[in-house]
Amino acid sequence: LEEGAFASLVDYDSYWSREALAQAAKFCTDDVPQLKLYQSMGYFQNIPPIYADLGELVTGRKNGRTNATERTMTANLGLAIDDMAVAPLVFERAREKGIGTILPL
Repeated sequence: LEEGAFASLVDYDSYWSREALAQAAKFCTDDVPQLKLYQSMGYFQNIPPIYADLGELVTGRKNGRTNATERTMTANLGLAIDDMAVAPLVFERAREKGIGTILPL
């Protein structure tokens, strides 16, 4: 991987060489327990240690890339269709309760 590259594992880890995986300074995931379950099933055997989950990065509990040359990698395992199904329900409930913050896009 080039310096400063970001890599996202698609189709588990089947398309990444051990050498490329080893170059990641920070390896993250959206769901550590789910990733560990898949490891127990034989997937993700050659990944670097898990640095953080998505929640830790988003909330600032752990830093993302800290310099321009750092190579970062993620394995996001969730299904976007689940997010799309739940998001309207969460939004509607927030509106009903008068809570939340509208963010400019």
